[in-house]
Amino acid sequence: MDVFSPLTLPCGLCLKNRLLRAAAFSGETVPAAAETLGEAARGGCALVTLAYTSVSADGRTFPSQFVLSEASAPPDISAIAAAVHAGGALFSVQLTHAGSFASRALLPAGSRGPVAPSAVFDLPALGWPTAATEADMARLLSDFAAAAAFAVGPRGGADAVELHLGHGYLLSQWLSPAFNVRADGHGGSASARARFPLAVARAVRAAIGPTKALLVKLNTADGFGGGVAPADVAETVRALAGERGLVDGLVPSAGWVNRNGFFMLRGAVPRRGMVAALARSSAAKALAMALLGKWLVPELPFEPRFLAEGARAVLAEARGVPVFAVGGYVALEAVAAALGEGFAGVQMARALIREPDLPKRWLAAAAADGGGGGAGAAVAPQSRCSHCNRCVLAALTPAAPARCVERDVEELL
Repeated sequence: MDVFSPLTLPCGLCLKNRLLRAAAFSGETVPAAAETLGEAARGGCALVTLAYTSVSADGRTFPSQFVLSEASAPPDISAIAAAVHAGGALFSVQLTHAGSFASRALLPAGSRGPVAPSAVFDLPALGWPTAATEADMARLLSDFAAAAAFAVGPRGGADAVELHLGHGYLLSQWLSPAFNVRADGHGGSASARARFPLAVARAVRAAIGPTKALLVKLNTADGFGGGVAPADVAETVRALAGERGLVDGLVPSAGWVNRNGFFMLRGAVPRRGMVAALARSSAAKALAMALLGKWLVPELPFEPRFLAEGARAVLAEARGVPVFAVGGYVALEAVAAALGEGFAGVQMARALIREPDLPKRWLAAAAADGGGGGAGAAVAPQSRCSHCNRCVLAALTPAAPARCVERDVEELL
């Protein structure tokens, strides 16, 4: 299958190729995000995603995080979509809410604390969240729907939204038996735990309409004991894919951002930089990282396609819904292999932070060798990303540049 062939999603949205820029922090201001994501669009990706937008003020983890509402979004936010579209790509917005690890310092006045499915102690957040009531769920449902409508509206300008059901965010907490211990109709079994996330997906679909794309990112593993099991994941995927017209794509990922963030990344752990970044917001967290970093954030070796096994299990249950693989795609040959297995495309982040124009270079190599999939893949350049993961520090301290430090040094030389 040709990596550079178009793909029409169930909603009718057409991607020009099978390469998507995954959600990754792109800067704490609109101009910074527009520059970062516009550059990725010019580099040849079909779809570029703005990461970590919060659907409500009580779901943020850092002060400059974009909140998607008419009242709270930056007045110039439309510049991000404009930059991506000018670069020749479609634009997606990732919808999140941090749940139990939302910043307590950023909670609105009168808040009862971070809202989560259950009042389970969150060690990295150093506290207990508040178990969501029916009123909380109704409000959150409304927040997700309103944020989705804003994202695809005139100011948001998005062609698609990516609903985050993974990485330990609020909806991932609902799905995980380690964090959802409810005894009502929203807990106790995989289908019950998925009830609220499915309701959110339906609300988001209703908000964006039938012609905008809805992608769903979800965990195939939480990365710790007591998290989602393969049978849980299969049931959630069957539920999402089984409702005609609900989702246009599934993105199987893994890991928990505030417990084992490098489970979803692999490669080097820049602990010194993490200590310095955490010190800007929490002396206690910085001290914990300095003393216990090797145990709190273990280093896992990078391997190409390191999440492929879990992604294949999602593909087997997807019932024809496109599945986009993510995790360790640094060579065109690996992308072609994923398409050969039945994946609709791949998402990449660090490789494109290092080299935003990598898709164009791959296309040139493939065209020179007579094709875009298997032909030319073996001779196409591999990403120069070393997986040092220093680009991740920008997510811990948004004031840090959302760029590849190795690329910066290279350009200076």
